[in-house]
Amino acid sequence: MGKIILELSDEDLLKLGEQKIKEELEQTLKWLSMKGLLKSISHVLSSLEIDYEGEIEVIKQESWQEYKKDLPI
Repeated sequence: MGKIILELSDEDLLKLGEQKIKEELEQTLKWLSMKGLLKSISHVLSSLEIDYEGEIEVIKQESWQEYKKDLPI
């Protein structure tokens, strides 16, 4: 197995490191922002007091009635 040796100056390594750190910080800030938005959405949804099970049952019944219309009887 061979070796590859790259000649890099300390300044170049420093620039690469700074760039990578900046990218990681920006990504982390985006995720934190998204997390905050998701928490807000979750809080609003939980405070709506919607009967999801009842809504699902109504949709099932409507879908079944629509499906039955297309059946050749």
